[in-house]
Amino acid sequence: MQRRSVCCWAVRSAWTGPSLAVCFSYRTFREIVVSTARILIIDDRVESVRLLLEYLQGHALDVMVALDGADGIDKGVAGRPDAILLDVEMPRMNGYEVCRKLQRVPETAGVPVIFLSGAATIEDRLEGFAAGGVDYITKPFSADEVLARLFVHLRLARAAGATRAGPGPAGETIPGDIEPVRDLVALAIAALERDDLQWPGLDLLAHRVGTNEKKLTDLFRDRFGMTAHEYVAHLRLERARTALATTDQQIQRVADRAGYLNPSDFSRAFRRRYGLGPRRYRQAHRQAAGSPAAEAEDDDDD
Repeated sequence: MQRRSVCCWAVRSAWTGPSLAVCFSYRTFREIVVSTARILIIDDRVESVRLLLEYLQGHALDVMVALDGADGIDKGVAGRPDAILLDVEMPRMNGYEVCRKLQRVPETAGVPVIFLSGAATIEDRLEGFAAGGVDYITKPFSADEVLARLFVHLRLARAAGATRAGPGPAGETIPGDIEPVRDLVALAIAALERDDLQWPGLDLLAHRVGTNEKKLTDLFRDRFGMTAHEYVAHLRLERARTALATTDQQIQRVADRAGYLNPSDFSRAFRRRYGLGPRRYRQAHRQAAGSPAAEAEDDDDD
């Protein structure tokens, strides 16, 4: 008999009075102990917090909430989250300032920060990436978009050994994969990662994990709100973003590693995903790090 538990807590706003009670669905004790990722939401709007909690409900996630920037920094240092969902427009200390402070603290310096904002201009995105964010989601957003991007960053952080948990015991599942190790989505992702994210075709991927194309597609849509091929594209672009931020590789080389033969196609895909092109992203990141600006590259980034 497996022991079951429920993760329940309440968030109280100083200016609304009533608390927001949230109970996550029942999960086995092993899933909570072994595979739970810790998420910190920093947002001063209670309704936005409520919406995000609804999105995260039912997944193997341990959620902390802060209703202002200062409390968010304190909770980040004390709680050591695996990822942070950070609102930009907050009083006293905006999200960019909060992110910069988090990046300077050893306990949170490696934690992926995903900005949530109603501001969608290139300048806003540039400031977010320059502050140290790994992603920028504009409001209004959907559950599928938030979950897909969150799980991509959790998986990459886990793979890079950047999370507080580090490698787990044999049979551990990854955040977002809340079924046992025989879960077909987890097996498919493991197969893709073994092949360095090279896309084998849906038919071959489904055959490798012992299912059919329709079932695998439905499972990916249920889990991430996207197909297996779209999920791989997200991972490749995130790998490219990391390379732009941490290496001096030419954009052509980064595009090749991301599976794009044409740099123009890569730049368009990168811009659709992050709201600005690869050259402007690299410049913003280097500006934030105090590094010399990169020389101009012909990547159709204007």
